Amino acid sequence: MISEIAIFEASTPNVDLTIPESPFKANLLKHIRTMLAFDGAQAAYYGQLIENPNIIVVVINWNSLDAHVEATKSRGFPALEASFRSNLIRDNGRATVFHVTFQGNLLDALQPRTPSSGTIGVTEIVLAYFQPSPLPQTAKDAILDSFSHMEPVIERNGGLTGYRNGWAVEGLKAPLVERGDVAGAIEGDCAFYVNLTGWVDREAHLRFMETEDFRENQHWFLDVEGLKGAEIVHARFYEV
Repeated sequence: MISEIAIFEASTPNVDLTIPESPFKANLLKHIRTMLAFDGAQAAYYGQLIENPNIIVVVINWNSLDAHVEATKSRGFPALEASFRSNLIRDNGRATVFHVTFQGNLLDALQPRTPSSGTIGVTEIVLAYFQPSPLPQTAKDAILDSFSHMEPVIERNGGLTGYRNGWAVEGLKAPLVERGDVAGAIEGDCAFYVNLTGWVDREAHLRFMETEDFRENQHWFLDVEGLKGAEIVHARFYEV
């Protein structure tokens, strides 16, 4: 399985995905459900950033990257994609789209709200960018090994519901979320490490960042060779 992740600014400002009668939400769901009808699509989730609710994140799981590529060649897919961009995405349909193979089930990290579920936690999204791109596999393995030291640190401090990570297939321009931040732009493509960490709530993550345990172990993330920067945001996800 591979996850397609799309990050974009909503065409409608101040959108609130918690409102059932939201026209933007209805239109978004219509497009995603149509996409799920194509062969190879497994499941989909959508959410908006807590830090900037105008930024929408959509995750679609596919059987494989090849399955997604084949779906894009299907009759009706180009028109669906064009409609998605023109009706749902601001800035002439500009979106960042990439693919990540995560290890394990995403549900414990995304914690999506379903019609039968109640209050949900939040997902911390870490987008760390490295150069050169592409990175050699040995470098990727070394980085993942260093980052893996943080999972038990988080676990022993409480509040964790899930932890999934992986590398984007594509080389991408950084930063991904705050695209207007020219001063923070990195020249050339970057290799992207993506981490999804589920927390019982955002406050649990913020409390963890104030602990001595975090301060003593953050070097496993900050001191990795080739790290050019990172974006850390939070979102609440819903299952389609």
